[in-house]
Amino acid sequence: MRPRLSSARRLAVRRAVARRALVAAFGAVMALATAPLATMPLRAQGGLSTEGALFLLVPVGARTVGVGQTVAAAETGSESLWGNPAGIARMSTREIALHYSKTVVADGTVLAVVYPAGKAGVIAAGAQLYDYGAQEFTDLVGTVGQLLPRSVVAGVTYAATVGPRLRLGVTYKMVQSRLDCTGPCGTISTFNASTSALDAGVQYGTARADSMTFGLLVRQLGLKLQVNDNAQSDPLPTRLHLGVQALVPAVAAALPGADLRWSAELVNRTSLNDPAVRVGAELGLRKQLYLRAGYASGTGDATGPAFGLGFVRGKLSLDFARVFGGFSSDAGQPPTFLTIRVQF
Repeated sequence: MRPRLSSARRLAVRRAVARRALVAAFGAVMALATAPLATMPLRAQGGLSTEGALFLLVPVGARTVGVGQTVAAAETGSESLWGNPAGIARMSTREIALHYSKTVVADGTVLAVVYPAGKAGVIAAGAQLYDYGAQEFTDLVGTVGQLLPRSVVAGVTYAATVGPRLRLGVTYKMVQSRLDCTGPCGTISTFNASTSALDAGVQYGTARADSMTFGLLVRQLGLKLQVNDNAQSDPLPTRLHLGVQALVPAVAAALPGADLRWSAELVNRTSLNDPAVRVGAELGLRKQLYLRAGYASGTGDATGPAFGLGFVRGKLSLDFARVFGGFSSDAGQPPTFLTIRVQF
């Protein structure tokens, strides 16, 4: 008869199995993302116009936006579900967060939950909705209904530490773009297009006085989004991120209770033909007030200079950020982001 394992031994075995599965999944995803370009189908250099589901590029979370969207090396709680999933690997408290964004294009709402499972790792889930606003359609009589264009994302994340320095994370996402209508739709063509995507990231933290962290991330790796037929399907906006974040020890020494972190990041397509640079900084005062600033180059509605504020009161945190670039700003409505989170 086989000997029975102690509860401590069973926990250690489960932890080892979970970590091996995470490492295997991470390795497979990164291998696919960095495969030789010769094995990939070539596409015309049409920029963003050749990609679908561009709402996946919209940043989530006011803290992320405030530091120029530098996500690769960041540990930003539930915001890491939409950045580098490895960023939640060291979380020890549960978190529930609501992230809201408003641009001239859409209102975005994200609900996320993070649950540390002890030595087994950290699990999390999130749901994201982009509402582009109801559009009325009419006939000879008048208004007969409304068109409801929306985008939906649901994701689950698992992350864990491997040794004292290495963190790994994987997020699986269900992506949906849909057009619904109310009233008699008539000749209006509604649709519901869905696909799947993976995000995988790694972070490595040093033991230096500046607590430097390096991050590598691949986002939106998945199947094409097909709306009408296969010939008209569009690839997801897959991106590679390479970033660094570090503490400035001199600030803490000169100003007790303060800490300053800077971050920098390079973002590119898998074709490596369109690099974008992101930089940011966050100044914390007694872990209660945070001042943030950043800049994200490239195309998109949330690129350009940004600033942010953060307030912490006990278990409650409130973050605000605004971007001063893109066509929303040109239209007089700068992209605005708000995050409310509770840790317990």
